[in-house]
Amino acid sequence: MLLKDASIKLMEQEKQIELFKASVEAEEKQKEKIARNLHDEINPILNTLKFNITKHRIKAQKNELDPASMFADEETLNKVIEGIRSVCYDLIPSFFLEYGLIVSLESYVKNVQNMDDISGEFYSDVIPEELETFSRQEQLNMYRVCLEILNNLFKHSECKFFSVSMNSLNKSLVFKVTHNGKGISNEEMNLFTENSKGLGLKSLKARIILLKANINYNKDINSSSITLTVPLNPNKLV
Repeated sequence: MLLKDASIKLMEQEKQIELFKASVEAEEKQKEKIARNLHDEINPILNTLKFNITKHRIKAQKNELDPASMFADEETLNKVIEGIRSVCYDLIPSFFLEYGLIVSLESYVKNVQNMDDISGEFYSDVIPEELETFSRQEQLNMYRVCLEILNNLFKHSECKFFSVSMNSLNKSLVFKVTHNGKGISNEEMNLFTENSKGLGLKSLKARIILLKANINYNKDINSSSITLTVPLNPNKLV
């Protein structure tokens, strides 16, 4: 009976993992579709700006420059740049695909400092060989989890300073976010996840299960932290 119960629990767990996996894959496909649509919308604007720049060049040769028109085009270009930057982080992370997990996280931290009234820092001692034990999809899941953690932090903690560290410890990758804002405990986070109607927290939980990872929320008066621990794949370790 005990073996039968254990077998049933294992089957239910495997089924849950498959459902989570399908959910994450469907989410990624949807994001790719949205990104393509945005690409189709942004391209015409860029082509228009290119045409306008050509007109400005011709007018400059005739000493007939229109500063107001150039200023309008500059404003439009700035909006396009910000839109593309936002899309890159939230949808298809092309920067991630080109530069990898460590550089992408460091770049994200720097961009947050440039856009918001908040200061942060990033540190990593992980070597490339250790990341090679993970597939691209697994590394992308880690990237998504870290961004979801940080986005929740910025929305709810009211912190003014944060730090992100990425270390190799006891055959695991350890991502740790510390901050000086309002903290949250494991019990409170579990309650929020269960009662949440949005996809953010549920997607976060799904990715953590797929990575066989563990997340711990530590609430403290002076400095709170969130620690994500992802075990390295022992079959790929040199």
